[in-house]
Amino acid sequence: MSRAEMVEAWRERRRARRPGPEADEPQAAGPDGFALRRWRKAGVFGADAMRSVERLLTALLDARFAGSAPDWARQVLDQCLGGDPIAQLPSAVRAVLEHREPDDVVTAMTVVHEAGLPWLTPEGQIRLEHLMNPEPTEVPRELRPTLSEDVSGAFAVQYALRHDTLARLSSAVRDQLLPWAPVGVVDDLIDAGVITSEDEPWDVRSDARDQDYLRARLAPEQVDQATAEAIGWEEYLRRRRFLDGEDLDSVNAERTYLEGEYGDDTEEDLYDLLQRAAEGDTSAVKGLEYALPRSLVLRLRHVRDGALTGNWPENILADRGLWRLMSVLWEPKAAVSPRRSAFHALAALRHAYDSLCASDLKRARAQVELLVEHEQGEPRHNAEAWNMSAYLALLDENLDGALVAIDRIEENHPRAEHNRDLLERRRTRARNDRPHPSNPYLELGLPHQSPVWKQRYRDLRREFVDDREEAARLNRAMRRIHQAEQHEDWSDLFVLPLDAEVFRLPDDPPVTLVPPVEPLPRRTVPRNPADVDAVRRRALADLLPTILNAPRRPDHQHRITSE
Repeated sequence: MSRAEMVEAWRERRRARRPGPEADEPQAAGPDGFALRRWRKAGVFGADAMRSVERLLTALLDARFAGSAPDWARQVLDQCLGGDPIAQLPSAVRAVLEHREPDDVVTAMTVVHEAGLPWLTPEGQIRLEHLMNPEPTEVPRELRPTLSEDVSGAFAVQYALRHDTLARLSSAVRDQLLPWAPVGVVDDLIDAGVITSEDEPWDVRSDARDQDYLRARLAPEQVDQATAEAIGWEEYLRRRRFLDGEDLDSVNAERTYLEGEYGDDTEEDLYDLLQRAAEGDTSAVKGLEYALPRSLVLRLRHVRDGALTGNWPENILADRGLWRLMSVLWEPKAAVSPRRSAFHALAALRHAYDSLCASDLKRARAQVELLVEHEQGEPRHNAEAWNMSAYLALLDENLDGALVAIDRIEENHPRAEHNRDLLERRRTRARNDRPHPSNPYLELGLPHQSPVWKQRYRDLRREFVDDREEAARLNRAMRRIHQAEQHEDWSDLFVLPLDAEVFRLPDDPPVTLVPPVEPLPRRTVPRNPADVDAVRRRALADLLPTILNAPRRPDHQHRITSE
């Protein structure tokens, strides 16, 4: 180094020693050596540690909380702050902290940890370092708290969370932490398989919302609608509304078999697909095979395969919500026996009506014959069957047979009386004076006095534009309806059906295709740092008696400095 460089270095050192403007301000004097020696008796070494402990003791003696601490402990804290530290200080701090919140414990233990105070047991030192370290650290198994020390299971569960060993937690630890653990931690335990529905964790939670949430997570079959509404479980409520029939489209109320009106819903939601299937929309079947669980897909295939022969298992026949789909899939090749099931009885009635509307009298007679022989049928079905039998006899001009059939209708029905009067009047007329026996509405494939007959007539005329015979039949039906409406006189028209509702398929939801309610998905963040921190704080509070102890014997060779 040259002389010039040495001179410049000397000047730099002199400038560095020169006091700045802040040197004029008074500096706070540090504690003297006597004070530092007195604090050593309480296990506090160094000026910085002394100031940190004094701030801690002042906070612990806050008047808002002082009344909950033992008198002797407050007196020890007062004595130490008064300049006479004693060896009982760690015990007094522990006694005061035992009556404070976990946050206060964390604050105090942070001071102990950062100041390096020798207030810790050997195992407490390792446990505290683990709890205060932001990164997960290992604690030897023999130094981990016992169940009697870790009274709430907080240390065990936070250790498992930080080391990804939740699945190894014992049932004893699980029972300790269930009453108090944050819901996010309980969710972590559920995901790890530590907590199941058999543990019934909702029984040990004090918060009603926690109880409902955990029940929905583990035992959804125990949840009712009120509970689902309370926790905002929309998937459960959607399923419930579907099963209760509350989600039916308003258009569905207007869809009737007799009017031939069907809707087209393009939604692909599971319950929309089920609704479309319940309405007889076969295009929904393919979508359902992707949306339903395997067991229900097999049931759906049984529904589809049964339509090949008209034979279904009893549990499928009992589901009235499937009847529309079954009716669309199944096209009977012959008369249906109404004795087979309630579904077959209704299918037989509709098959007879379809045959009449299609002017297939041979098929209609075969079906009606089976219906009237089924004496165990519903009274309303029996009435419609005998009414159709009377109509078929009327078409053959067998008025006596028609009257016998009408008389078999047991219930007093105004429309049946109308038909009886028509038959009686017709019998008094000469054959050549009698009007055509058929009902013109039926010839158009519609129930008696249907308001949509004009549209139906136009549709059929376009369909049979090249069929002269069919066109003549349709024109004759059209003129007869016009004449009846013009004179407001339908007395010469045989009324069929007596009650269109009897032929209507049920609007029930297909309950056997609705999947069982699934557990509520977790709503908390997995391994939430805030939850882990809450558990850590609880662990510090629980392990306080095993961590804090009387100070170790002061090291007389310890150098007392202001640093």
